[in-house]
Amino acid sequence: MLQIKKAKTFILILLASVIPSIFFMNCSGSGFEAVDVFSGDPLVGMAWHLHNTGQAVYAAKPGTAGMDMNLLKTFAQGITGAGIKVMISDTGLEDQHEDLHDNFAYGAGSKDYNKSFPYTSMVSAPQDSTDNHGTSVAGILAGIAGNGKGSRGVASKASVISSNLISASVTTQTNAMVIDQLSGDFDISNMSWGTTQNLVDDDPNGDHLLYEAKMKDMILSMRNGKGPIYVKSGGNDFMVSCYGGDPSIPCIGSSNFDRDNTNPYTILVAALDADGASASYSSPGSNLWISSFGGEHGSDSPAMVTTDRMGCLLGESISSSKSTVRFELGKFENSHCNYTVTFNGTSSAAPTISGAVALLLEVNPALTWRDVKFILAKTARSGTNTKSMGHPLAKKMPAGYVWEQGWITNGAGFKFHNWYGFGVIDVDAAVALARSYKPHLGTYHETLWFSSGTGDLNLAIPDNSATGAKHDLLISSEIVKVEAVRIKVKVTHSAISELALELTSPSGTKSILVNAVNSLTNQADFTGGEVFLSNAFYGETSAGTWSLRVVDAQAGQTGILNSWSINFVGGM
Repeated sequence: MLQIKKAKTFILILLASVIPSIFFMNCSGSGFEAVDVFSGDPLVGMAWHLHNTGQAVYAAKPGTAGMDMNLLKTFAQGITGAGIKVMISDTGLEDQHEDLHDNFAYGAGSKDYNKSFPYTSMVSAPQDSTDNHGTSVAGILAGIAGNGKGSRGVASKASVISSNLISASVTTQTNAMVIDQLSGDFDISNMSWGTTQNLVDDDPNGDHLLYEAKMKDMILSMRNGKGPIYVKSGGNDFMVSCYGGDPSIPCIGSSNFDRDNTNPYTILVAALDADGASASYSSPGSNLWISSFGGEHGSDSPAMVTTDRMGCLLGESISSSKSTVRFELGKFENSHCNYTVTFNGTSSAAPTISGAVALLLEVNPALTWRDVKFILAKTARSGTNTKSMGHPLAKKMPAGYVWEQGWITNGAGFKFHNWYGFGVIDVDAAVALARSYKPHLGTYHETLWFSSGTGDLNLAIPDNSATGAKHDLLISSEIVKVEAVRIKVKVTHSAISELALELTSPSGTKSILVNAVNSLTNQADFTGGEVFLSNAFYGETSAGTWSLRVVDAQAGQTGILNSWSINFVGGM
């Protein structure tokens, strides 16, 4: 398994602002009671992801009012994630933090991978001076509300435990540890980490197969068979160093290039900025599920406010910081350096979704992992992309070739985008649907891998041509209502970074699973062991003819499509 990394980028911020208290009217006996959903938390005015009024936080440019998680009605109803336990698989978290301590579930639920198997621990606190990440993730997810400290989490009464899987103190990170953190006494697992997305893995040692097998076992057995909800960062590699090339020349990455992102059991999260658009760093991919707010680079757009290691000697906010943001130096409302306003990335977006899922499970504990995915997809807010979809090497691609689609509507009526998944989280709508939800997805089923045949197809891939090499595969058995589709391809080509993989369903929906002219530079051949996932066909049927198109979008090398196979998961 590849070495995993924190899904966070580092940022710089300049100016501040706050928001007023927000009041709602709740029923109380025979009358109504005014509820201030943001009282008692001095930094919550900077939490634009909770309520965006156009505050700038410490950035030069404010965000766009209304571009937030849409959860004020949920907060006003007193829904806080109470009774839901979340595992934060990260660097370990500071359980004694003033804005986290009361939500930490002490006991044998946490995991310390500096101990011997079974790694169980009362706590899993940071053990290295650089272990700041998990504490900041925890604050976004489950910071305590109304205690006169800091801001508040999306699920302010959820219980949290932690594992220190990506702690700098865990000097030998084994595949057994990565697999182990999938199990435990929790309802939700937040995994704000991933691998660099400029290399594909055909899993020669079977590590990923073991990881997927364990995850599948857990979704079938934990929570009394309802399955835990695994929430994972999609990655920060929209622009990533070209593999094996000049590190100063960026390439387009893909969340599909992280093998741990290509299983159907995970809710993969993309990040948005304070204008509600795809964050500049957020990895694209047909395997994304949902988008939420992660912040931007701060100097021009707000980042996120959250918990930091306590005191001015550890964390992102320290007296020795080189940041130009005085808040980070222990100034203004941060005199004890217990908070930070420089946290962003899909690391920030993932815990907002984990917190939202905790709210769903509070109102309806009977929801399965599949139900939660459906609710998020059904209620997500989709729309027109607000940023350029240009490619830095577009001029070198075939004339008329579209390297990335905008919003599509599939045959089941779901809208999808490779930068947003099904769209932006809408907590109030999701909670409302969770309350009234009736199970309808059918019996879960994973099909066999359907193959193009035992021999090689020997289809030539036209060089620098939008036509590509196309092959059809008829599916007439093991019919499911699709929840995810995966493909494998065997291609002989000396420069697979030139190639795009496009899949079209019997309903006519096209999904681009691998974008052309990508970060897989200096790599040859798809061996047939790599896996690529698409959620774009959600709700369609697997029955009928599926078409794979392999496009070579740069001149120079030629190649051959030898074979491909397809696999479906869904309800029967």
